[in-house]
Amino acid sequence: MNGTKIIFLRHADTQKDPNLNAALWDLSDDGKKQAEDVANISIMDEVDKIYVSEEKKTSLTALPLTDKLQKEPVVLSEFNEVKRGDKFLTKEEFEAEKVKQLEDLEYPAFGGESGNDALARFKKGVDSVSKENAGKTILVVTHGTVLNIYFVDLLDTYDTLPERWKQTGFCSYGVIEDGKVTKDIIS
Repeated sequence: MNGTKIIFLRHADTQKDPNLNAALWDLSDDGKKQAEDVANISIMDEVDKIYVSEEKKTSLTALPLTDKLQKEPVVLSEFNEVKRGDKFLTKEEFEAEKVKQLEDLEYPAFGGESGNDALARFKKGVDSVSKENAGKTILVVTHGTVLNIYFVDLLDTYDTLPERWKQTGFCSYGVIEDGKVTKDIIS
């Protein structure tokens, strides 16, 4: 990948709204503060190009940094979260479905796509961005589940997936350099 560095950032905390699809949720007050804090992490000053998913929360997370660096984010659907249905679930329902999804990557959780399908889509996006930005530092603002699936695939630690997901806080970030993990999202 010719010196390409990709920083993968999980979006900031959201304001959950049962009347809206999760893709349309805004950031909570804590999330807005988290996004501001991200813009001040020194590694973010290295970013040449910013990519976000189609979900509003990723653009809002990137906003303080895009303003600081004067760089418009590129929206790429390949970096969307594992596709899910529109039904709003209670915390308990969500967590039960999430566990099934993380334990069986063929399971289409929430009436959406499987973890393996999401991984293939995500990898396609990473490959495209890597080729297009050889030798540069890229920021990808994405989502916790697909990000964890991608990292366990790189690290070959699938058995840790459910626990990793629980340990991945909002605005956690990991770094891949030339296709190798140099900073894990849960470290």
